[in-house]
Amino acid sequence: MDQPSHIIDPDGEVIILLRNTTFSRKGKKKRSASSLAPVHTPLEPTQPPIEDPAVEEPVEAPVEAPVEAPVEAPVEAPVREQIKTDLIREPLDETCFRIQVSAKHLILASPVFKKILTGGWKESVTYLQKGSVEITAGSWDIEALLILLRAIHGQQYRVPRKLTPKMLADVAVLVDYYDCKEAVYIWTTIWIDALEEKIPKRYSRGLFRWLCISWVFELPAQFKELTSIIMSWSCGRINCFGFPVPFKVTKAMNKYREEAISNLVTLLHDTSEALLSGTRGCCFECSSIMYGALTKEMRSINLFLPRPEAPFSGLIYKDLVRKVLSFTVPQWTTPSQGYSSGYRHSCSDSSFEALFGMLNDTIQGLDLHDLTP
Repeated sequence: MDQPSHIIDPDGEVIILLRNTTFSRKGKKKRSASSLAPVHTPLEPTQPPIEDPAVEEPVEAPVEAPVEAPVEAPVEAPVREQIKTDLIREPLDETCFRIQVSAKHLILASPVFKKILTGGWKESVTYLQKGSVEITAGSWDIEALLILLRAIHGQQYRVPRKLTPKMLADVAVLVDYYDCKEAVYIWTTIWIDALEEKIPKRYSRGLFRWLCISWVFELPAQFKELTSIIMSWSCGRINCFGFPVPFKVTKAMNKYREEAISNLVTLLHDTSEALLSGTRGCCFECSSIMYGALTKEMRSINLFLPRPEAPFSGLIYKDLVRKVLSFTVPQWTTPSQGYSSGYRHSCSDSSFEALFGMLNDTIQGLDLHDLTP
């Protein structure tokens, strides 16, 4: 058996085998740029002749044309086959880590590990028969996995007190997968308090890292703030970029986002209809002028006709409210016997603020406790 690359417990009965092609963040970026490129340096000098013989040989030796076919076939086939082989082989060039850990610590900390080691699976049979076993893990981040395993084994002096949001999100993914929240409860408080980066205020992947952290580690205030930002800034259906956030959370966010935009669109169209019918506006001139101004502004932000419908792709709630609040209010004068030029018209329906009432450009966030058992 190969020697472990990382020893958490020197007397540990379990070897966690981690096969990972993206074992570090720098490596991940480097590999993503080159993973599709075949590694076949020895074959590079032979690439140009693959195309040349087909053009040159018929010119130089036309009499021996029948001999050319068997010459070309053996040359091209091995080269193409070798390139094909390299293309297939290269992605399998994985980095392998072997981590020695304690079975008892794993079983106590995680029901997932407990099931693997005692639940009648192949690994549990091997463990019970031989007293040791090798478990294959997913393509986790090695640093995050080591942090979690050291926390589970009580090695406080080897667990970092400060993590970046990216690393904390990676740890949160593992905590969620192995269901070991209680085992790292104390560390969660330390890591959260030590975070220096603030929650992003615009829609980005970083928002969903934080959402993952707030969901897995049950942070109600952060969860409410994050879901509010996500719903207010999303321009379409919300997905969580693969982070372990339950479907019920994304379903709720999509529902409330669509409701907020729908309510705003309905308000504009109802107001437009009221001005057109004359139920709003103090007189014919007032309702006509305000109706014309409103429909022009609605057309300018694509909210008039065709009337937008759910899921409102391309529409951002916060942007829509800000645009509505910036609608230009028409100004006109009303003739008066006492004034030669009349006076500026003013009534309860001659401004969009009065017609729409108070508009909030932020959708209220979700309550974590409403979504947890």
